[in-house]
Amino acid sequence: MSLRAQPAGVELVNLGVVDRDGWAPRGLTARCEPGAITVITGDNGTGKSTTLQAVAGLIRPDEGNVLIGGVPVTAPAIGDIAWLAEPPVVVPGSVFDNLVLFDGDRSSIDGAARAIGFDTVVGELPDGIDTPVGTGGVGISAGQRQRLALTRVLASPARVLLLDEPTAHLDDESEDRVMDALRDRAAGGDTVIVVSHRPAVLASADRVIEMGAVHV
Repeated sequence: MSLRAQPAGVELVNLGVVDRDGWAPRGLTARCEPGAITVITGDNGTGKSTTLQAVAGLIRPDEGNVLIGGVPVTAPAIGDIAWLAEPPVVVPGSVFDNLVLFDGDRSSIDGAARAIGFDTVVGELPDGIDTPVGTGGVGISAGQRQRLALTRVLASPARVLLLDEPTAHLDDESEDRVMDALRDRAAGGDTVIVVSHRPAVLASADRVIEMGAVHV
């Protein structure tokens, strides 16, 4: 399936996943609409990150279904979604190699970098956008890795953005810039789903899904 040409909502239908401590989540039913920011929040261990992984098709639910654009997710949906993991994924190569993992073109990358201040970071790196990074982002700081991964997501042509703690390691001003950029993507008709507990992120939400623990 390819959903890049049009907005695509995400439906969670009685979603349940079993981990070593039981169900997290279980019985989660919700719709994340195009053109809106949905924030998933709640205590640790309630299945917030697991829910994002299920939407991305990286894990299979034990109960229920995930649908993107009305189509069940049965395999990794990379290409139809852009995903920011916690911690962010950085592969060996250059900064540029990491920025194009989600097929962003140079114009989109430059615009996303300016929007969140990553262009300044790149300008301070020893070889700029060609600076090498190692496994896990060795060679750049945690904050620089976060901005790199955010730029990659924001530059992606995917219409569904999944972000796990996108403003971790960022100061308040940078957090505001990230949320402004995500609002711009939502305003363009994209579906933006964020896992966070930070007040500024929650204040930017069009809808908040509060996750609760399930003890089974």
